[in-house]
Amino acid sequence: MDIPTLALISGGIAILQAVAFCFAWALNRNAPGLGRWALTSLLCGSSLLLVLCRQLFDSPLLTQWLPTLLAWVGTAVLYQGAAEFQGRRAVLKWPILCCVPALAGYLWFGWAAPQTWLRPVFYSTPMVIFLGLTAREWFREQREGLRLTAYCSGGAAALYAFSYVFRAWLIVIHEANPEPFAGGAAQVLVFISTLLWLLCWTYTALLLINQWHILEKMQFHEAQLMAQKSLIHTERQLAIRERELLSERALRQRNFLLRDLHDGIGGMTANLVLLVSMGRGEEEDSERHELMRHIEHLVVDCNREVRSLMDVLEKGPVDWGQFLQELRQHAEHLTAGHGLQLDWQVSGQRPTHSLSDAAARLSLLRCLKEAVSNLARHAHADNATIRVRFFKLCFGITVRDDGIGLQNDKVADSGGRGLSNMRRRCEELRGRVTIHSHSGTTLRFIIPLPVSLHPIAKKPPFYDLANA
Repeated sequence: MDIPTLALISGGIAILQAVAFCFAWALNRNAPGLGRWALTSLLCGSSLLLVLCRQLFDSPLLTQWLPTLLAWVGTAVLYQGAAEFQGRRAVLKWPILCCVPALAGYLWFGWAAPQTWLRPVFYSTPMVIFLGLTAREWFREQREGLRLTAYCSGGAAALYAFSYVFRAWLIVIHEANPEPFAGGAAQVLVFISTLLWLLCWTYTALLLINQWHILEKMQFHEAQLMAQKSLIHTERQLAIRERELLSERALRQRNFLLRDLHDGIGGMTANLVLLVSMGRGEEEDSERHELMRHIEHLVVDCNREVRSLMDVLEKGPVDWGQFLQELRQHAEHLTAGHGLQLDWQVSGQRPTHSLSDAAARLSLLRCLKEAVSNLARHAHADNATIRVRFFKLCFGITVRDDGIGLQNDKVADSGGRGLSNMRRRCEELRGRVTIHSHSGTTLRFIIPLPVSLHPIAKKPPFYDLANA
């Protein structure tokens, strides 16, 4: 069999393989390892063409040493591509260390030593190492649809590596000439095995890329199906959480209504009852007249409270002066009706912005009115003090009396909601209230500025799910 013809055919197929791999890589940039395989084809094809040039001119550097280095680098890149296709990182440290003495031996027996028949042993060592590593990577493939083709690729790489071992053995035992065009079974074997490797590797590599695309599409469709199932489950959970949210919202609105009725109309009607009972035992007309005046004021306040409930969302911003004036009038009428002396004080620079949050304004006003109402109804005091002090980022209100104080830290109002409602409203306004009972009762409110309402009800799971 004509060896130059075999070499020419192998070189031509190598170049065609390189072109095919380059086109495949250009069209499939996402395919792992394909770019390295295209580089392998270019290096190996260039190596075979340089070997063919030995028939035209004699240049050991271009036709012997450079093709050898290109073949070694090509097989190393082939191993890297196989590892990348498996999703692993190629280990090159110890294979390169093994190639260093092989390179030294190849150079020595190629230039200095007369035993040139030993040169194929050192030439074949890096080829066998990297082809063996490539075969090991293919044999580790476990993905369905890729396993059979990968095993075929690994078997072809293993057989190609064995051909290098067998060629080196033939040359060594016969002490034959290692030149590729010297003739003999060893030279024929290397070109035939190279030709078969090129054909087999081209077919299996392209088949691997095709099956990889099919596997990717199957995984994509499975992911879509799982996403649809997850979406359906999420929609069901959202519907359940939405019903829970509506139920909780209805419960919260009912609690708000109960609290508003207690703090607003409830407190006023309780004071009306107290004033009426006081008027029954009063014999002097002037005192009765004064009680009737306070009763009239409370009735007006009841009417105002009902209107506040209706137009809290429609009412525009209220100036701080107007707000404090309303609170002061309420406190003066309420304390005067129960015979208390009221000391009202305002200090600090008032905020330039108005009370624009109607719900927050109404909640703050009811909180303070509840404090004044409890003072007038339960303190049994002679004097009351209300101090309002403005700071840069907050304002404080102190309501103090010289009455009997709290008994066993419990509020004496009949409904039992006053203190808890006050605390709740302060928390919703991001503030706090402290209560001291020593020589009377002292309530201190600290509210951040600007005043705004922040409901503190526990978030339903619907929100957590929606945010996720």
